[in-house]
Amino acid sequence: MRILVVEDELKVANALKEGLEDERYEVVVAQTGEDAFFRITTEKFDLILLDLMLPGRDGLQILASV
Repeated sequence: MRILVVEDELKVANALKEGLEDERYEVVVAQTGEDAFFRITTEKFDLILLDLMLPGRDGLQILASV
C-alpha cells in the first residue's frame, strides 16, 4: 500500500513516515500544498493523510481541486 503523508511540520511528518514504514507501508511525504497537489495529480496513492493547514494551498483547497 502506498501512502502520501501531507504535513508541513517535519517532526510530525517523520514520525508518521517512520511508524507507517515500520508496518511495511510505502510512504511519500509532501510538506506543502503545492507539492501535495502535484503528487496527487501525477502519482497513484492508496491513502492520503492530509493536513488542513499547509503553506501554499491548504488541505481543503487540495480536496476541492482533485
